[in-house]
Amino acid sequence: MSIPPPFWHPSLAHGFILDWDGVLADTKLDFAPIRAKYFNGERLPLVEAADRLEPSEREALERDLYDLEMEGARRATPVEGAHDLLEWLKRSRIPWAVVSRNCRDSICEAAKRCGIELPPTVLSRDEGPLKPDPQALWAAAGALGIEPGRCVMIGDFVYDLYGAKRAGMRAVLVERVVPEWQRWADLSFERLEELVRSLTCPEAFVPGEYRELVVKKGRDWLERAWALDVALPESVPGVFRIALEAARLGVGSVRVPESARLSLEQWDDAPFLSISMVDRPLGDSLAQVIRERFPQVSFSGDGSRRTLPDDPSRVEEVLISWLT
Repeated sequence: MSIPPPFWHPSLAHGFILDWDGVLADTKLDFAPIRAKYFNGERLPLVEAADRLEPSEREALERDLYDLEMEGARRATPVEGAHDLLEWLKRSRIPWAVVSRNCRDSICEAAKRCGIELPPTVLSRDEGPLKPDPQALWAAAGALGIEPGRCVMIGDFVYDLYGAKRAGMRAVLVERVVPEWQRWADLSFERLEELVRSLTCPEAFVPGEYRELVVKKGRDWLERAWALDVALPESVPGVFRIALEAARLGVGSVRVPESARLSLEQWDDAPFLSISMVDRPLGDSLAQVIRERFPQVSFSGDGSRRTLPDDPSRVEEVLISWLT
């Protein structure tokens, strides 16, 4: 099935990056006793929080983490659907990697218990950096030889989603569909098995950045707005706000003259921009900013007969007039 943008399906990804525990192996780890022992039960990232401790306590915490993970690894079972997912990846000739906050020894032990052949690229806590640091996912994508934007992260925890978002990757949440995490996932499946079934029969899903728009205006609006080819009023100070509003409303193709440069006035109107971007090609600057939130929007040179208004508050009004 052909799935044209802006719609998406994980089967379109050129590389898969998989969390380990909870996605491929079920080790039933319970970190509550360690949190109680070292941090009065506070829920926080244990590896990072270890920096708060004295050296001797930190060493003890690291030993306790290692022992807990190895104990879980020795009783590990494969997550239902894990072998089917790996078989699908093999048939589809899609490379994959493991990126986990677990120690390497526990991953190797659990893999043996689960009958899973690990891929060449396994990035564990021992290698660092750790999710949600995007460097972890960039390193995996680099090892696969695939651009981050063409990878998908499959995970069961919010750190997987945060890391993928920061790395410019798509994200799929499985096995632990927590409502407050949903906004960071492009897709969610209650069970890994459901993802595998979807991979064998893909359908066009609305990616995360357009979910709210489709709820408010419908899928038909997104399809028609995406087909628009519009020009920006490139000389006005608020050009970034205009472009972001157009992208939010589903516009898929934006024109900016190649000769246009980011002015000091435009930089001043967009406080999130670095001063070093002044006098850079405006189209490149816009693409860098907009694609962090709307990765499929394209930017090109002159050519459109439609020009967006120079007031961001009027963008929706003008789009409605073009689409009705």
